[in-house]
Formats: sequence, structure tokens, C-alpha cells
Amino acid sequence: MSGVLNGIDARRWWGQRWLDVLDGAGAANARRIQRGQGLARRGAVSDVTIEPGRLRGTVREDRAAPCQVTITWDLPAEGVWERATDALAAELRFTAALLDGQLPEGVADVLAEVGAPLLPRFDDLRFACTCNADVRVCQHAAGVHTVAGAAIDRDPFLLLRLRGRGRDDLLRELRTRRGGNEPVAAEQLDLTRGLYTARADLDAIPLHPTPVEDPSALFQRLGEPPGVDDIEPYVRTIERAAEGAWRLAAGEGSDAADEELLLTELRAQRVGTAPSLAAALGRDEDAIRDQLDRLFDTGTVLRTGTGERARYRATS
Repeated sequence: MSGVLNGIDARRWWGQRWLDVLDGAGAANARRIQRGQGLARRGAVSDVTIEPGRLRGTVREDRAAPCQVTITWDLPAEGVWERATDALAAELRFTAALLDGQLPEGVADVLAEVGAPLLPRFDDLRFACTCNADVRVCQHAAGVHTVAGAAIDRDPFLLLRLRGRGRDDLLRELRTRRGGNEPVAAEQLDLTRGLYTARADLDAIPLHPTPVEDPSALFQRLGEPPGVDDIEPYVRTIERAAEGAWRLAAGEGSDAADEELLLTELRAQRVGTAPSLAAALGRDEDAIRDQLDRLFDTGTVLRTGTGERARYRATS
């Protein structure tokens, strides 16, 4: 199944894995699932809520009354989450990632080992719909499942809520357990690995940068800024800036990073000029103009006007 909703790919592994659950429905249900995905793309699914062991949603198809969908999944047995929290707290990297709004795949492995799988198999889910179709999963349930996947892709803590553990409760318990431990040894932080191999100046220290899985996670955890109704443009700006930083850190050249930063600022300004971009980036105006001209030649930006009055807009 393609992880696509409203033309946007599921960008994180947990969102894609959730959407892939419906692959387990088999060929007999494939057409209904495709119709459900179509309903999701057309905006026919609304009021999706995710609660412990259950998610709900409404589907308005071409009929008089909307369909009400409920998808349930049994919660882990009593005591399992205590073991799960102990196991997660034992790994500093998991605690740090969860506190930062990240969900490493290793967390799912740990939870599965203690009996609290984070992602279901198709047979784990029970689908109910007021359409009363005599099928394992109707198109309305598939549509609600798909929209839930888009929400989960944005916020992995929704998966934890579905499994009966709220984000605040889990993080509080992890902090408590970590706070009761003895001081963490430096080698556990994985900060010194390779450091002591350096026998010269700082340039001799081996660096191993890795890309950030979700650079906008902290921003999204803070919620919508005052007076902002749609945070997606801000999220995209953060992600593009992170891409430029990664290219620079990975050694693909400062020119590529400078270009990405220029495009990020141009998208933020919507329509920019060489002076406005130079002022925002703290760079030489002539250098900015030369770079804009190169981007125009490659079709990356659009240009109206000429000379000092030239205005630019990013094509994407």
C-alpha cells in the first residue's frame, strides 16, 4: 500500500508501518481498501480521535447519513507497561529520543519483546462501521485507518496513547526512573567513541555526523505559535534548513549548503530580491544576485524584472 494521503508521503517509519498494516487484509479486501484511501484523499473522513485501545472517525460518502467507524485493539496486559517502562529507561538513548519527540525503531523492538507491541498486525485490529457491510474491513474503516496514519506520522506519541500510555505519563515515569539511577558513565553517552584516537589538532578528530530523523519534532511538540493557524510552512522551513545543514556537515560542499539556505529564506519571503535576501542572510548582495541568476538558469527559481528591480520566487 502506498503511504500517501492528500498527495503527501508518510515521511517517518512509524507512519508508513501503520499504513502498511492494511496490506495484511489480503487480495479479497484490496478494492475496498483502495476506495477507502480515495475517501481519505478527498477529505471525506473527519473527526478522527485516538484513545487507549480505540480510534474513531466519521466518513461522509455519497449517502444521506455519515458512517461512524470504530477500530479497536486490545491493550497490553496488566503490568506489561511497567516492564516496558523499565526496559526503555535502561537505555539512555531511548529516553533522550522520546524526550525529544523522537521514536527510534529500537523502541518498537523493546516494546514488542515485553509484550506491548507498538504497531499492530492486521488481525490485531477489529473494525466496526455503521454501514453494516458483511466484510472484514469496509472502505469507511480503511479511510479512517488511513487518516489516522497521517496523524500518527506527525505525532508518534499517538501510537503510545493507542497502546494505553499517554505521552506525559510515560515521559514522567522515564524521568523518575532515570533520576533514580547512579550517574551515567561518559562511554554510555557514546560521545567519546573515537575521541581519544585523535593525536593532533582538532582537525584530526574523526567526526561521524548523522542526519536528524525529524528536525521539526521539538517545534511541533511546543504547539502552534500564538496567532498561527497553520504550522506546516514553518515545519517545511525547519526541515529545509536541516537538509542544508546536513549537506554541509556531510561534506557535500558549502556551495550546496549556501544554496539551500538561500532557497529556504526565499521560500520564507515568498517573493524576494537580492537586497532583501542578502540582508536576511548576512551575505554579500552581489554574491546573492549571482547565485539567484544560476538558480534561475536551472529553473529552481522564477524571476520577474531585470537588474536592481529583479524579484525572485522559488519554484517549489
